[in-house]
Amino acid sequence: MFTMYMMMAPMMACALMMLNYLMSKSNGYMEKDGPFECGFTSYQQSRSSFNVTFMLVAMLFLPFDLEMSSILPYVMSAYNNGMYGLMMVVTFLMVLVMVFMYEMRLNAMKLDRKYESKSKEMKTRLYS
Repeated sequence: MFTMYMMMAPMMACALMMLNYLMSKSNGYMEKDGPFECGFTSYQQSRSSFNVTFMLVAMLFLPFDLEMSSILPYVMSAYNNGMYGLMMVVTFLMVLVMVFMYEMRLNAMKLDRKYESKSKEMKTRLYS
């Protein structure tokens, strides 16, 4: 049954995408094809740099998001894994919790920090 699902799911996805491509109308206009930012026209450059806190949250989110895909194989075969599989999942989750506690201890989740460039201060020290 599972192999049938694994064969049918990609075929169904491709069929639906092809059906969407064949049935859709392409009527682009300036507002539709332009860059979209929160429902209003962007008056600044839309390729501006991201805030450091956004990158920090994204990097901290990745390990905790990927742990769900790492636990999925155990969930699919929990009866076959027995006590060894359970201990591996518990060990994995404990390491993940310890890393999260370490991040909290470092104040990595504190998002209101100010990041300032110290290059000017160092130049004045070097040349004076």
